[in-house]
Amino acid sequence: MFQTNKLKQRVENGTPSLGIWLSLANPALAEISGHVGYDFAIIDNEHGIGEIKDVANMLRAFGAFETTAMVRVPGQDPDYLKRVLDAGAQALMIPMIETADQARAAVAACRYPPLGSRGCAAGLVRASGYGATEDYITQAHDELFIALQIESIKGVENTAEIAAVEGVDMIFIGANDLSGNCGMLSQYGCPEVVREIEKSMAATKTVGKYLGTIPRPDADYCQLIEDGFLMVAGSADTTLFRDAAKAEIAAYREGMTKRGK
Repeated sequence: MFQTNKLKQRVENGTPSLGIWLSLANPALAEISGHVGYDFAIIDNEHGIGEIKDVANMLRAFGAFETTAMVRVPGQDPDYLKRVLDAGAQALMIPMIETADQARAAVAACRYPPLGSRGCAAGLVRASGYGATEDYITQAHDELFIALQIESIKGVENTAEIAAVEGVDMIFIGANDLSGNCGMLSQYGCPEVVREIEKSMAATKTVGKYLGTIPRPDADYCQLIEDGFLMVAGSADTTLFRDAAKAEIAAYREGMTKRGK
């Protein structure tokens, strides 16, 4: 049975969505993300350790929940995009888009002819239920959701042209890499970086496309939603575990110190 892209529905209905980054390629963490109620989760294959096989297993885990899995691919390789789609991904995040030509090529790689150039083995792949969904080819484009990341000054300058490409659903502003491209890595709350973010925001809005991003020191989840972002992804599996572990260790050590241990 072909699944509805719940994240795409939420965005098109104007409903804000909160997400988590998953970089450890662990289906159990996908299940936990679904159980606790995240609206979406980004399976991060750009900076994470996962392979296509891990993507498929995590997609299986998410199948039991309302949480939509979005896969961030490592780059713009059409062969990798094809494999992720064949594995069953319906929502994709593609990093470091700087031109409209790159945007058009990315969209084309995700669509079957005549709309694009995606290679077809629809009757064999997980996305079609291994052929059980006979009209998969006709439905796949309707449920596809493509978010392109703006992460450089060049990308900011070309945001309007990138966002205007047919088939691009969302501009996701990668504030951290954008800050690095501005010469201020990880200082994405700085006024100079915020100005570039605001330029990209404004350009995206002029062509009527949706916006996503990460929280910043100057803008938390709620502020970003007020600013017009419909997808916000902040915490990651690694940071949540790290911070919880550090807090437990600190509490333990403090308690032992008070007891003279």
